Amino acid sequence: MDMDDKESIMQELRSIPIVGEKLAEPLYLLGIGSVKELVDRSPDDMYGELRTMKGYYVEPCMLNQFKVAVSMAAKMK
Repeated sequence: MDMDDKESIMQELRSIPIVGEKLAEPLYLLGIGSVKELVDRSPDDMYGELRTMKGYYVEPCMLNQFKVAVSMAAKMK
């Protein structure tokens, strides 16, 4: 995937009202490529995957952000 693809995906993810640059990046790293792909994801699973992927502690507030992002994405579909 090239940088144009990444930026395009990040831009779409940032169309979700709660998602800014700091949340779009982890969503991208988790392989979420669109708002639609986020709708059926489990925030708890995403949080666990991110903690495992990064290899370091991820703030608990990230879980709350994932929950709101999934909820908002579902409202956008």
